[in-house]
Amino acid sequence: MTEEKVGERMEHYGILSLLPVAVVIVLVFVTRRTAASLLAGAVVGAVMLHGKGFAKPLIDVVYGVMGSELWIWLVLVCGFFGSLVALFEASGGIFGFTSIASRICTNEKRTLFGAWLLGVIVFIDDWLSILSVGAAMRKATDRFGIPREMLAFLSNCTASSVCVIVPISTWGVFMVSQLVSAGVCPAEEGVATFLQTLPMMFYPLMTLLCGFLFSVGVLPKFGPMKKAYALARQGDSLEDGTNEEEKKGKALNFLVPVLLVTGITVVTGEILYGTLACLVFCALLYLPQRLMTMNQYLDHVVSGFKDMIGVLMIVTSAFILRDINSLLGMPEYVIGAAKAAMAPALLPAAAFLLVTALGVAAGNFWGICAISFPVIIPIAQALGGNLLLTAGAIISATAAASHLCFFGSEATLACSATQIENVRYAQTATPLLMVPVVLSALLYLGAGFLIG
Repeated sequence: MTEEKVGERMEHYGILSLLPVAVVIVLVFVTRRTAASLLAGAVVGAVMLHGKGFAKPLIDVVYGVMGSELWIWLVLVCGFFGSLVALFEASGGIFGFTSIASRICTNEKRTLFGAWLLGVIVFIDDWLSILSVGAAMRKATDRFGIPREMLAFLSNCTASSVCVIVPISTWGVFMVSQLVSAGVCPAEEGVATFLQTLPMMFYPLMTLLCGFLFSVGVLPKFGPMKKAYALARQGDSLEDGTNEEEKKGKALNFLVPVLLVTGITVVTGEILYGTLACLVFCALLYLPQRLMTMNQYLDHVVSGFKDMIGVLMIVTSAFILRDINSLLGMPEYVIGAAKAAMAPALLPAAAFLLVTALGVAAGNFWGICAISFPVIIPIAQALGGNLLLTAGAIISATAAASHLCFFGSEATLACSATQIENVRYAQTATPLLMVPVVLSALLYLGAGFLIG
């Protein structure tokens, strides 16, 4: 799209480009149906763009989303993750791990700390981390009256926070590419520059710290999360119907496949390869132990894939809304409106808050990050600002958006793994997440005046 067309689009829609997002936020809390609310927002945007003839262009957007390589990749990775979780449960591997965890996690603090630590250890990919923590720790948290909402918050806030500061993770590799493409550094210095940016990534560091402090009880639970604790203690927490004492298993049947996925992903740089290899490995591991027959193995693969259909519906709907927002010029409008207000000292804090808000509104974190780098970094260069600090703010904002956006893929996976509704995550996790968000914004403001 040419700059001229973008300019025309922004001039035509302006602040109205935010209307579809506003519709989504209102509907999701009224209907408690995330996918339907996202699609409704997309329809509103399509009507704004095309009037009465919106149906055909909207279908074209749907075809474009579902025909993209990224969507196909997401379907395969997400679906096969579901298959792996089903196999881990059917083999008893998760219950074996839970049995070990139950001997260590003897109270609420130790259980939450165990969930936090597992999220840190599984650092190679945020999806793998979220699903591993949610599936492995769900029953342990139930035992001590810890609400599933707390586990969803902890698994999601830990996942991308640790992934984004590790250069060999999927997030790390992406962020290195953004530093290079935005001209922050030459290609051969990408990883070294990324490592220099680490101390400037205030949000993931603050979130890991706050997650730890929430888990061990130093920071108190408050707001809707406190109410969720009260309901869980009254026996109203979710149950998945499996008696842990009736289901035995070996922890290695869970841990070894997870380590295999991690190792293959590190070597190949592609988590889909690790997932597919793990599916084959699970057959070789479980069938000789007579944990299941070949037909049962295949049934679990299919049923696990089916279990992720709800997740895929939400992710697909978010992608459709993302493309409609892009056609309305929503990201460009917000960035353009903020440009004039960006003084050198205020740029890092403004970039952090702006990119976070855009990511949450669009439900598209890496995409907004890719848009923001080539726009905000040149502003920092022109103003003589600190490029590493500004880059750290953009990277931090991408992680923050993935935590705050309740209809995004990460939050949706956390809800799926812990078996809660997305709206419950939004109500309970958002106030807790605002603690590291506010701390990070203040740190970027102070750093902007000191070194920016």
